[in-house]
Amino acid sequence: MNNPRWFETPGLRWLLWTLSGAYRVWMRARAAAYRNGWLKTHRLPAKVISVGNLTVGGAGKTPLVLRLASWLRKNNARVAILTRGYGRRDRLPLVMNGLGDVPKYTPALMGDEPILFARHVPEATIGIGGDRLLLARQVLALAGGHPPDAFLLDDGFQHLRVARDLDIVVVDASDPFGNGSVLPAGPLREPRRALERADVFVINRAPDEMPKELLAELRRYNSRAPVFRAWTELENVHEVQTERSANLYALRQQPVLAFCGIGNPQAFWDDLARWGFQVAGCRAFPDHTRYTEADMNALQQAAAQAGAKVLLTTEKDRINLEAAPPPKTPAFFCRIQLALEDEEGFFAVVRDCLQAEAG
Repeated sequence: MNNPRWFETPGLRWLLWTLSGAYRVWMRARAAAYRNGWLKTHRLPAKVISVGNLTVGGAGKTPLVLRLASWLRKNNARVAILTRGYGRRDRLPLVMNGLGDVPKYTPALMGDEPILFARHVPEATIGIGGDRLLLARQVLALAGGHPPDAFLLDDGFQHLRVARDLDIVVVDASDPFGNGSVLPAGPLREPRRALERADVFVINRAPDEMPKELLAELRRYNSRAPVFRAWTELENVHEVQTERSANLYALRQQPVLAFCGIGNPQAFWDDLARWGFQVAGCRAFPDHTRYTEADMNALQQAAAQAGAKVLLTTEKDRINLEAAPPPKTPAFFCRIQLALEDEEGFFAVVRDCLQAEAG
């Protein structure tokens, strides 16, 4: 599903709607089975915080997981991040113990997002694989007498086998529910009624004000969960080859060709414009693309045609560029962080979760 608008193909619409109806029934039945105890939910001997969303594509979960992991480490909590590792070639589960030293891993082995977690929070233990319960048990077995204080489930909203103490749902303000249909006729992984399970909402990509219509829609399904507004901030720009910091003022004076292989490319284009870059052209690749020499040649040609003097991409894409030959055009990547309007209130909710007695 590299094209987030596959459901707009006219010739497929009736077939997709038929399949969507069956999928909706299945997901409702599955959620009811866990809710009523017909399918077992397993509780871990540590706090579990899930960060997920309702749609396919990029809602901004990864920056929030990074913020949470960094905050937990600053508060002396041992952290384990459980993530699927999209784009891996190896499907076997992998656990990387957080020892403060990040070895040379590859996206083919780990996936790009786990490498991003490891580089930003090297002390965190990272479990990579589809079965989060199996990963958690492996993490606990390897931890010995020092188990994690908290598990972070990356993209965990639909992973109901693991009980969670805090369910955070990220909603993309720019396109929260697509056409409103569930897979495969639309981008929803579950019907919107699933929002009632959320403990916290983070409305991402809302840099100016709280979107009132979206807030009302969330309140229609869930009146109890606190809602926080978030947006991405640019920390700095770095050279792809050396990771040296760039001169932001000089870089903003040059036309750039922006490219990325992420779930929501438009969000990156919009951020670049908001951050003051002169975007001469854009090139989107499928999510988790590992770039090849052919890709780099195509980018060189696109930059020349657009009159761009610089290539600019995301930090996740920088990981996927490591096996490709260096481009002749100067290339840079953006390092970002998630900004929260009420940061103190958000982390107060997390702190209360950590301090609550087990139910």
